[in-house]
Amino acid sequence: MDAVSFSRRAVLGLAAVAGGSLLAGCKVVSIEAEKQAAAAGAFNAKAWAEQLWAPKVLPYFASSAKPLPDVLAAVAGDLDAAGKQFGYRPAAVGSAWSFAVTGQGTVVKKHTESRAGTLEVAVDGAAPDKPVIVQIGPVIIGSTIRDALPFVDFKDFTNQLEFADAGKALTALALAGITPVLESIKEGSKISFSGAFPMTSKTDPVKIMPVTLKVLP
Repeated sequence: MDAVSFSRRAVLGLAAVAGGSLLAGCKVVSIEAEKQAAAAGAFNAKAWAEQLWAPKVLPYFASSAKPLPDVLAAVAGDLDAAGKQFGYRPAAVGSAWSFAVTGQGTVVKKHTESRAGTLEVAVDGAAPDKPVIVQIGPVIIGSTIRDALPFVDFKDFTNQLEFADAGKALTALALAGITPVLESIKEGSKISFSGAFPMTSKTDPVKIMPVTLKVLP
């Protein structure tokens, strides 16, 4: 064996030993394991909403919802004044006012021809020229419940996707709460409800997402 061949073999042997030592101190992680680790730390909107629902969301509507006829009468005069008295909106300029309300009335129409089902309700004590719509799903438009809660703020979330998921999760819990009574609601039924609706102009339709819905005797 000549000196050059021996030298090359010696260098390769040392490199193999060094490489083995480096690998011994490293942890090899598969791409799938990395994905699972990332998923484990992801925002769980369903769990977040469930933890908030009974302790804070339902008590908030029970204590803070205002009579719908009073809110509508105020809105008819001046939306911003009504919002400051009865509503809530985040600091962002141009945000809709959200009103947490309670009311009762008679179901005039029940629309289930599309998946975005609704009830048209003649609300006791409210002016008859302002139709009131109660959303019953199963498709619900908007994140009305989330936006009505002063203790849920965009700044508390990592990004817009988490904030959107939080809204969907709260809406899903509201829908789950009202679904058991929907079959018994007919045109002519007397109902009571609490929920929320958004408004950017006093000409906007009143479209309420309920958190409670009951059929009255």
